[in-house]
Amino acid sequence: MSEPSSSVDPKRKPSLLRTVAFLCTAAVPGALIIFLVLRYAIAIPMLDDWEMVPLAIKAHTGGVTFHDLFEQQQESRTFFPKLLFIVFSMGKYWDGRIEMILSVLICGLTSLGIYQLLGKSGVSGRAKAVTFLLMVLLIFSPAQHELWLLASGFPSFVPALCLVWGLRVVGGGFSVAAKFWICVGLAFFATFTLASGLLAWGLTFPVLLATRGDPRWKRWLGFWFVATAACAALYFWHFRGPQDLPPFAPRKSPLDYWRYLTAFLGSGLGRSGNENPLAVSITIGTVLLLGYFVSLGRFIFRWRDREYCARVAPWIALGGYSVGSGILAALGRIEWGVSQALESRYVAFSLYLTVAMVALAVIFFAGGFETRESSGWRWLRFTTVVFLGASYLTLEFLCAAGSIPIFKLRSAVARLGQSGVLFCPVLDTSTTIRNGNFPRPGFVRENAQALDRLHLLRTPLVRTREITKLRHANADERVALGWCDGLAAGGDGTLIAWGWAALTGRNRPADAVLFAYADEHGNWIAFALSDAVLNRPDVVQALHSPEQLWSGWRVVITRDALPKGAEISAWAVDAKDAKLYRLKAKEKMFNL
Repeated sequence: MSEPSSSVDPKRKPSLLRTVAFLCTAAVPGALIIFLVLRYAIAIPMLDDWEMVPLAIKAHTGGVTFHDLFEQQQESRTFFPKLLFIVFSMGKYWDGRIEMILSVLICGLTSLGIYQLLGKSGVSGRAKAVTFLLMVLLIFSPAQHELWLLASGFPSFVPALCLVWGLRVVGGGFSVAAKFWICVGLAFFATFTLASGLLAWGLTFPVLLATRGDPRWKRWLGFWFVATAACAALYFWHFRGPQDLPPFAPRKSPLDYWRYLTAFLGSGLGRSGNENPLAVSITIGTVLLLGYFVSLGRFIFRWRDREYCARVAPWIALGGYSVGSGILAALGRIEWGVSQALESRYVAFSLYLTVAMVALAVIFFAGGFETRESSGWRWLRFTTVVFLGASYLTLEFLCAAGSIPIFKLRSAVARLGQSGVLFCPVLDTSTTIRNGNFPRPGFVRENAQALDRLHLLRTPLVRTREITKLRHANADERVALGWCDGLAAGGDGTLIAWGWAALTGRNRPADAVLFAYADEHGNWIAFALSDAVLNRPDVVQALHSPEQLWSGWRVVITRDALPKGAEISAWAVDAKDAKLYRLKAKEKMFNL
């Protein structure tokens, strides 16, 4: 009997293996961000997350109105993010890490759209794969650490998602009417997610009219203007300038505006990993912006070449999104100084100029390689490609490597703030909350207690100052270690204690340190909480763990907060489990 033939074509195996290898490689940057989020994020609200908490509380008590959803938040109408926050708050507990993972998913969908745009750009399969991998490194860059570790960070990724898929629809096989309505929907969604989404009205459907030469373009453009005007009228209805932000478009020199804009555009590659982040970012941004202007000029010069315009226009529009976002940021924030352009949250908007320039460079150089040129010109093009690619990868890896350690600092500060929230019903933790969680401690206390009453906090708030009524133990090397290094007089009659504390069982610093005094019955009564995290490279060396770099703590003690001559003790806090571990100290330091 003859052997059955295999149903697998051996010629397809290498192709399948290459596809699997490509997908796995492309997924690595996103997987790294997911790991960093799960390792360093906290579940409770922090920073801008608190602005959404009253809405979630209203949703649980049945008091949400359309006005609550439509109400302006700084310069934005965050209608759709508010809806999503309400949906996510309906789980058993409030857990902002769900929204953080959503941010990664949004960037994944954006990357998929960009991959499809590359397929319409006329480059070879190998060039498409390499180019996409270069882009993915930046889209999932750790330089966006502020947004990755915020539940309220996901709206910042949405406008780019809508823009990319709008451009993909424009280049697809739908009818003009279908493209019009899909682009209207995407632009509307982007607009009522974040203010930068307004740019989608000028960068999606008009690209179709600019590249396809539809004979009815005037009519369609008129319809688009009507839709844009209607959306703008709705957006700016009863719009007011935020009082806590600097004035819009202050009188500054053109050079200052140029420096801010270029620093904004170059921050995705230059904001960390070097000794002069502002100068490096300005240099990178200047190169990118000049390259963009050259590409735009070339696009205009070859206006009648419809095939070329169709290949290039999506990337011109995508780069325009970053440039437009940078101009808006400069007009609204330059009063805070040029260095403010290096904020981590801005990378989500600025990186698409770099992505666009990578694509435009590949289109330009690939076209040259496909033509019959002299070997000298081909060698020059090859050398230029290698130089640009190596420069890009070097800057990206340096910036990413310099950004990853900031996750540890942000995590330590966030956990300190979490401890401040945990003990806010029984201690004055205003300074701790202000330093580690949100600038308005009273607002946090009020809403944290409301969340606690609704049983939405995974770890309930502490309702007693007596250590014996809380989970507690003596620190040992298996679960926790720490030491109070000193106690000294501070200003205004205060005392300042400092030391270090590590949760060795969790391989991270203690979330905070709690101080308690012994009452007349020998019971430990909490009276103060640490309000800062300190850098302790000596602890890293002693425990052989780089995760303990921010294990240092500081506690400010007011003398009237405890009885005269009282014995005091220090306790490492595990805010996740609301458990305390008593730290070691020199005995004479702890008798006041």
